[in-house]
Amino acid sequence: MAPNPKLRAVVRNASFARLNAAVQELVGEKLVQVERTVADHLKSPYVPLTEMGAYLAESRGKRLRPTLLLMAARALGYDGSEDVTYAAIYEFIHTATLVHDDIVDEALLRRGRASLNSRWGSEMAVLMGDYVFITAMNVAVRQGWSEILPLISETTLGLIRGELIQSCRKWDLTLTQAENLEIIHCKTAGLFSACARTPAYLSGAPAEVGLALADYGLHMGVAFQLVDDCLDFRSDERTLGKPVGHDLKEGKVTLPLILVMEHGTAQDRAFVEALVAARRFEPEILHELVGRVLESGMVDRAEAEAASYARRASGSLSVLPAGPARDVLAALPEFVIRRTS
Repeated sequence: MAPNPKLRAVVRNASFARLNAAVQELVGEKLVQVERTVADHLKSPYVPLTEMGAYLAESRGKRLRPTLLLMAARALGYDGSEDVTYAAIYEFIHTATLVHDDIVDEALLRRGRASLNSRWGSEMAVLMGDYVFITAMNVAVRQGWSEILPLISETTLGLIRGELIQSCRKWDLTLTQAENLEIIHCKTAGLFSACARTPAYLSGAPAEVGLALADYGLHMGVAFQLVDDCLDFRSDERTLGKPVGHDLKEGKVTLPLILVMEHGTAQDRAFVEALVAARRFEPEILHELVGRVLESGMVDRAEAEAASYARRASGSLSVLPAGPARDVLAALPEFVIRRTS
């Protein structure tokens, strides 16, 4: 007999509740400090900056990247305060990329709310995105020289490089799995990797520990993005905070669609090619696209790939001291692949 879906949901929610409780117990106070640091640096005597800064500070996501950094610092026994500062720096960088992404994609929504560009216009939004980026760099420079500065700058360059590559390959149905993975490494996984690695520098951990944490973050970042790409077909607008099937409308060719073009039926490939050639992205056509991709089984294959990366992430943690923080880090990849938004 197949497991009851409702029972599976109860078990999943209970597991997530336990994970969240563990996170709050171990780094909850520091997460509050990160939120306060982000909000304080987005305050300004100038009204437009104050309004947009407050709006961004209120638009909290999962704060997964700060949690990852703080938990790795806890696992390594770091007891200073710089982990909070660097967690805020990475969150600024992440927020700035989201602002710029929404401008490029002409997105109306972000996390279920009006995007910055739809509320204040693209001109104001691009300037605010720049402001948040430079705020991150300003805070980082004020921390003084360390090996973390090159890591931040290289990670930021990677983010922009990934965005440029993806923009150049809009609606390119010849995009391969390897090329898609390169974009993911640049745009998403690199930031996860930097967050995980930074505490190794802060705590003076051996080089192999830093490399293992970098691998952990990289693999979890790939899993996170692959799941995100699958949710564009699997989820719904209310849960996701944006219309489903929207990635292709924005020109993003993600793994489920790449797999359809490589392994799908001739009819499905022809449908996708015709849709892209005509730029027909009306809701009913996107609904048919989503249905075809789901029925092809390629979302399942992409989710299996995400699960593989999640397992590789958890397998990178053996170098860390055993304890509650390592247990939470080992559980986070499972949360990433089982999330619904």
